[in-house]
Amino acid sequence: MKKLGIVMIGVALFVMCTSMLMLTSAASTQNANSSTTTNKNDSRQVVPPDAAKSQAQPDFSKNTWELPADADKTKNPIATSAESVAKGKELYLARDKGNCTFCHGESGAGNESNTRMRRKPADISDKERMDSMTDGEVFWKISKGIQGIMPAGEKRLSEEERWHLVNYVRTLSTAPAKP
Repeated sequence: MKKLGIVMIGVALFVMCTSMLMLTSAASTQNANSSTTTNKNDSRQVVPPDAAKSQAQPDFSKNTWELPADADKTKNPIATSAESVAKGKELYLARDKGNCTFCHGESGAGNESNTRMRRKPADISDKERMDSMTDGEVFWKISKGIQGIMPAGEKRLSEEERWHLVNYVRTLSTAPAKP
C-alpha cells in the first residue's frame, strides 16, 4: 500500500511539473512572437519604444488665434450689468460650460497647479493685455479658441453666454477696457 501511495505522489508531481513547463514555454513563445501584448480584461496595449515615438502627439505650442479680420469691430450687444457679470462668472466657473478656471484659474492669472497644459494660458487679469483688446476680439477668442490649446466656446456656449463671459472676464483686470 505504501508503494502505491509513493507511486501516486510521484506521478502527480510528474504531471504538475510537465504542465508548468508547458505553460511557461507557451507564454515565452507568445511574448517572443508578439510586438504588443493584450490582456483580455484590459484594452490597453504595451507598445514597443520605437512605435511610441512614431505616435507622438502633434505640437500645438505654436498655434495661434484664427479670428475674423473685423473681430475688433464686433460690438457687444449685452450691456455690462451686475446680472450679466454674475451670469458670466457662473459660466466661467462651470465645468460643463466654460470651465475657464481649468487653465486660467479663478483670478484669470493662470492655474499654476495644472501641470497638464501644453503652454501657459493668457493672463486675462493683466490690465494691459485686456486693455489692448476690444470686446469683439475677446468674444471671438472665446468663440474660436486655439486648436489643441483652448477649446472653442462656440461648441458649448450660446452666443449670449459668450457675451456674458466677455463682461465677466473684463472684471478680472483692474483697468477699464476698450469698449
